[in-house]
Amino acid sequence: MAKVSVIIPAKNAEQTIAKTIEAILNQDTKPLEIIVVDGGSTDRTVEIALEYSNRGVKVMKEPPHEGNIPAIGRNFGAKFAQGDILLFIDPDCIPEKGLITRVLRTLSNPKVGIYSVIVRDGKGTTLSRAWHFLQLQIEYDFAPSRVLAVKREIFKRVGGFDETLPTGEDNDFSYRVMNLGYDIVVDKETVVLHDDDHAASLRGIIKLLKWYRIGKRKLVERYPDRF
Repeated sequence: MAKVSVIIPAKNAEQTIAKTIEAILNQDTKPLEIIVVDGGSTDRTVEIALEYSNRGVKVMKEPPHEGNIPAIGRNFGAKFAQGDILLFIDPDCIPEKGLITRVLRTLSNPKVGIYSVIVRDGKGTTLSRAWHFLQLQIEYDFAPSRVLAVKREIFKRVGGFDETLPTGEDNDFSYRVMNLGYDIVVDKETVVLHDDDHAASLRGIIKLLKWYRIGKRKLVERYPDRF
C-alpha cells in the first residue's frame, strides 16, 4: 500500500492547528508522517505543534521570504516528505476520519494525478455557512489546495507549486498536472470542516476576494483559454 505524508503549512494558526493535527492522528488509515511547516508565526503555532512531537509530528520553518505565499511552505515540506503520496492540508481544516482512506483509494487509479476536497463550514455563522455552500455549487476545473493530495512522482515532475503566485497556485499546479494527461478528482462528499475566520464576516470575505484577484491576473495571462 502507498504511504501518505501529510504536510500542513501554517502561519499564526494557534486557534486551529491542534484540531487539524488531532484529526490527522485519528484517521482510520494512519499517515506515514505529519510535517508542519511554519511560515513565520508570531503566535503559539510552533509551540502547539511541538507538543505533538512525541506522537511523530515534525515541525519545520520555511526559509525567510517576503509576503504570504502558501506555495513556499508546501514545497518546503514536500522536500523532506518520504511518502508516495503528498497530502497538503491547511491548518484550519478538520477532516473526517476516512480522508486518508479516500485519498489512497482515489489515487490508486493510475489515470488520476490529484485528489482534492471542497471544504465545508466549520464556524457556524450565517455568512460562513452561505460562503461554503456556494463553494460546493461551483464546477471546478482545478483542484483547490486547502485539502489536496498528489502522487509524489507527479509533484516532482511538474516542479511543485509556483512560488511566484501568492494565490491561484492551485489552479496553476492543477493545469500543469492535467497537461501531462492526468485527471483530477474534486470530492464534494467527504466532510472537511473549515474553521476559518475570514469567511465568518463580510469584511473577511471581501478581503478574501481581493486576495484571490491578485493571483487571477497572472493566471489569465498564462491560461487565457481557461478564463
